[in-house]
Amino acid sequence: MQDTSENQISGYLLPALLAVSITAIMAAVLHLMGRFWWCQHGDAAVYVHEAWGSSHTSQHLFDPYTFTHILHGVLFFWLTGFLFAKLAIEWRFLIAIIAETGWEVLENSNFIIEKYRENTASLDYFGDSIANSIGDVIACAAGFWIAFKFGMWRSLIFFIGIEIFLLLWIRDSLLLNILMLIYPLDGIRSWQMGM
Repeated sequence: MQDTSENQISGYLLPALLAVSITAIMAAVLHLMGRFWWCQHGDAAVYVHEAWGSSHTSQHLFDPYTFTHILHGVLFFWLTGFLFAKLAIEWRFLIAIIAETGWEVLENSNFIIEKYRENTASLDYFGDSIANSIGDVIACAAGFWIAFKFGMWRSLIFFIGIEIFLLLWIRDSLLLNILMLIYPLDGIRSWQMGM
């Protein structure tokens, strides 16, 4: 019996260590890209509630957009389940973390930052701090495990609930964010800006 539990622990340990290592590599890459480690205004808050028009958004560990990264984790759970159904859950989790860290690097490229400024209501967006990107990876990991625990249908209800909650709270959501990056609509941008 002890061998089985030791095998389970060692089976989870390698993917977990790799996930932490990949997140550390992401932080190093973001640092080389010139990203700041933390909010440049000296505010030490772990969470900020501003979503729009604040120089603190995306500069602390967590902010309202953390919820969209939880939904990344839910999506990655579904996608890895579809694409890698025979792969053990801990390795699917690692794939999700690789995808999320890759997105964080891409999201903080000049190309995507300019896309956010041009296409969304985030006119003053200048990228994430490294701490915020790490917080986003943590949120993605949490979303993945929430979806794993909830299963397909309950995680779908969870996903829809978070989307509606974000639309009512900050006039944005993961799906709306994707839409506005790919195909910006002036009416939605005006609504988001409260016009």
